[in-house]
Amino acid sequence: MSTDILTSQFEEDPAIAFVEVIRISPKPITAQQIKQQLVQVGIGKGDIDRCWKRVQPVLKLHPQIAMADKKYEWLAERRSAQSSLDLLTGRLRARQPSWLTSSWIQNVTDAIERSGAGHSAWAERQYQQARLVADLAVAVDNLQTYGGTLADVSGLFAEEARRKRLWPIGQPGDSVAFDPAEHSAAQDAQAPEPGTIVRVIRSGYKWRGDGKPAVAAKAVVAV
Repeated sequence: MSTDILTSQFEEDPAIAFVEVIRISPKPITAQQIKQQLVQVGIGKGDIDRCWKRVQPVLKLHPQIAMADKKYEWLAERRSAQSSLDLLTGRLRARQPSWLTSSWIQNVTDAIERSGAGHSAWAERQYQQARLVADLAVAVDNLQTYGGTLADVSGLFAEEARRKRLWPIGQPGDSVAFDPAEHSAAQDAQAPEPGTIVRVIRSGYKWRGDGKPAVAAKAVVAV
């Protein structure tokens, strides 16, 4: 790969350059070797070290990067689409960079296309849910990157949810009858019997498209 390309990638987003060095390496590569290759194309070591500290904790979450014995390796085969979808839904509120969420989106998209299941109603619904979550995750991340406050993030999230035809399932503090189709128990808690009165501790979302409403994210509840 040319010096200009790596330099341009680093200027656009350092993470893209780190990922590219791993991708083109013929064998597993250490963090030091990744940095050395970028130094060799003229990027300042201080800039590399500062950006690496931010990117390194999430590199191993990329669907085509594995880490073993302190070395990074590019995988010829992506991890399962389900793993990327789980990461997307589980980390919606986390501060994940757009380059990483984009890779998760692409992983889910490619898997659906390869499987040929995109024409079935079930696969289409799953795909739409994944894209909805992904769009919101990227929007929140971009706002945080440019210094948005928590109120700004909350407002953007609500606006994007409405625009995508997502409607909340309960509000924190609401008392509702437990419905396993729309509610899930808080972490480490046992799911109550259907109909049990529970308290919403985190809202869920239901997608109201042209057809039957589909639950995109269950509300989290506690007894």
